[in-house]
Amino acid sequence: MLLQHPILLRLLVATAAITPTLAYAIDRHEIQVYEEDVNDPGHFGLELHTNYAHGGRKTPDYAGELAPAGVTRFTLEPAYGLSENAELGAYLQMALGPDGQAHWAGAKLRVKLRAPQKLRNRKVFMGLNIELGAVPKTVEEAGWANEFRPFIGWRNRWILVDFNPIFGYALSGKDAFKPDFEPAGKVSVDTQHGVAVGAEYYAGIGPLGTTLLPLSQQEHLLFGVLDLAAAKGTPLGEWEVNLAVGKALTHAAGTDWVAKTIVGRSF
Repeated sequence: MLLQHPILLRLLVATAAITPTLAYAIDRHEIQVYEEDVNDPGHFGLELHTNYAHGGRKTPDYAGELAPAGVTRFTLEPAYGLSENAELGAYLQMALGPDGQAHWAGAKLRVKLRAPQKLRNRKVFMGLNIELGAVPKTVEEAGWANEFRPFIGWRNRWILVDFNPIFGYALSGKDAFKPDFEPAGKVSVDTQHGVAVGAEYYAGIGPLGTTLLPLSQQEHLLFGVLDLAAAKGTPLGEWEVNLAVGKALTHAAGTDWVAKTIVGRSF
């Protein structure tokens, strides 16, 4: 079963014990819609996430924040397959300010759990990614953060539809234990010529349990994306590539445009 791995059980218990933080903003280091893929048991994978924010807010929201305009962010993501349906991973984050100064942007540990085969079929997939991270004030005002990212999707030979209803809690600071809702989604079409074309959507709705923030205070970004895909009659291989350009639909997003890449390989 999905939760029978002893390492996973210990991590989940520890995470639940401190269950707490999500910021009131889209995670700028992890602009990604999760799918069902995990590394094979005993095998490693490595991804490099990069994105650049063009235009937008140049003044900090709080003392010590690195304002988003003109910032380039890097996330190195190693991962290790624990079982057929479980993967352990980490995020190591850096940011390059518009002045060229490099900033350490924190680290996170994650466990990705995929529903066992009997709960899904060839077209439907689902699972949960759990993160626990410690980040400096340049990234988030609260230093410790926790995220729960369920993912559910459907795909056939041509179409992918994927939804990530993300919930997070701050583990420290004035907003500790106040959950936020940050949904993300993706729709793409496989051209059968080695490329899939689609759109990704990310939103920061704000804290749950209270009146929703007005639209002007919510974060909404829409991306056009290209993904590496298997050409007709050939396997996908070991590489993963995601290229995207996005437009902020509200001023609260803190930026006007975002260009992002994800390049990964399994070993």
